[in-house]
Amino acid sequence: MELYLTDLSPNCRRVLAAIHHLGLEDETDIQNFNLFAGEHQTEAFKAINPNVKVPVLVDGDLKLWEANPIMIYLSDRQNAETFCPSDNAMRIEVLRWMSWEVQHFNRALGEIVWETVAKQVFGLGPVDEEKVASGQENFRRFAAVLEDHLADREFILGDTPTVADFAVGSHSALALHPQSQVPLLEFPRVLAWLERMEALPAWQKTAPQAPAEAAE
Repeated sequence: MELYLTDLSPNCRRVLAAIHHLGLEDETDIQNFNLFAGEHQTEAFKAINPNVKVPVLVDGDLKLWEANPIMIYLSDRQNAETFCPSDNAMRIEVLRWMSWEVQHFNRALGEIVWETVAKQVFGLGPVDEEKVASGQENFRRFAAVLEDHLADREFILGDTPTVADFAVGSHSALALHPQSQVPLLEFPRVLAWLERMEALPAWQKTAPQAPAEAAE
């Protein structure tokens, strides 16, 4: 298999962490693009993903883009029932949380960390405080949903991590960054869950280094 990704991308990190969690690192050829240098802007890569974005997984004739479907595919390939249940009811739960994180939770979180962390790391200008405030308002709305859900469980589907956690928690390093301005202290269960995610071996192996270094 080939996995195309870039550093510091939460979407790429979730897939790479799944690779490690599923024990597929020795079977996967990692192609790491420098997006700022335009290394992905080639006709060869456009033939693999017409969106010209990462992550992308190539497995034989399969060319699969978008992080969440890639993680489900890898889980099913490995028959990883604990990580990604194939039972209809549980699979729907996985898909529900994956849809929720894309449309709501990580959209709000991403707006905050883009302004307060990513732009600073890459020298892309000052923080737009109005966008931060808007992101914080939306984050509070949706973090409250997750806070209630985690009242009687360690992870999203129960007491063990699943692909749903890897999806919803994909921005964990950025959310926990000291400059992020994500109001996590208002949601102690969400904060504790993000810290549990960062303690997972597969998550530790894929921890981004540059943002932490840039804050020093």
